Amino acid sequence: MTRRPAAEHKSVSDLLSALELRGQTWCYGDLGQDAGFSVPPCDAVLFHAVLHGPVRVACASGARIELGPGDAAFVLSGEAHALRTGPCSPAATHAFLRDEPSVDVPPSLAIGAGAPAARVLSGKLRANWPGEVDRATLPALLPLGQGDAGPLAALLRPQALPLAGIGPGSAALLTRLAAMMLVAGLRADPRCRQIFAPQRRDPIADALRLIAADPAAPWTVERLARSVGMGRSNFAAHFTRQTGRAPMDLVAEQRMEHAVGLLRQGKLKIAEISEMAGYGSEAAFSRRFTRHFGISPSQMRERARHGAAEDKQAGPAFQPLLAGRLGPGAAALVRQRGR
Repeated sequence: MTRRPAAEHKSVSDLLSALELRGQTWCYGDLGQDAGFSVPPCDAVLFHAVLHGPVRVACASGARIELGPGDAAFVLSGEAHALRTGPCSPAATHAFLRDEPSVDVPPSLAIGAGAPAARVLSGKLRANWPGEVDRATLPALLPLGQGDAGPLAALLRPQALPLAGIGPGSAALLTRLAAMMLVAGLRADPRCRQIFAPQRRDPIADALRLIAADPAAPWTVERLARSVGMGRSNFAAHFTRQTGRAPMDLVAEQRMEHAVGLLRQGKLKIAEISEMAGYGSEAAFSRRFTRHFGISPSQMRERARHGAAEDKQAGPAFQPLLAGRLGPGAAALVRQRGR
């Protein structure tokens, strides 16, 4: 009987061969001169390929990238993100990608007013990752430029993807192409060995990193436990014992710190911020925010706009987020648990 090689001896091909994408949620988006759309947090992988015009992609965690014709990117983390044709373009929720319908032929959707300034092909797919993948090491954004994917770069040409999206069965073909592009992109990434390294770290530290990287994700105790390879009850007990906090209490705290950073930027509506902070309704978000900070989101935004003394009042609770670091509590816990 042939013995299966240990995880640490598997080749990159062994690991990449186990990576699968599935699903038939595909659409084209024609964005106006000052338009955009946002995608709420989810468990899926999002794929966006620019066929025409420049597009800016911004993730809730702070990762950003500008894409031009022939460029594409995967949002591997499933975190909330937005695509815009302008730096301050409105970005309402993309209902099609949120609802995740299965299609045979991708529809074309108009987004914003006026003549299209950009055309984007978007797909929402479910991923089967190899068991050796430490999901905490996955990059939020994996860009694919025309020079980054070797022979598969031709698939990113503006005329190639529209052809693949024409006619019956095109959604299935696009999913297969996306899977090949993802394998090519990971293979070309110098961090590939790290991304596919066996999990050897403390699972509680991994959970803390997952929460801090994407607090808006639809976390539950069960989902966190599954993400770090533990059972729900065992994970909850270990998490509380090691951190002194219940998992969902820490999630709520990180969401609030994340929301403050978005409010202080002053570019998004409170309804958009509530969604990007992981809340299903603006009212629920406002109630939680007010309980946590003692002032409403609109009051916090007003203070930021007028340069009031909220910086002193916010203190260290806000500054790490604005600097792109973990909150003080989470950062200390991560250091204690293995960093």
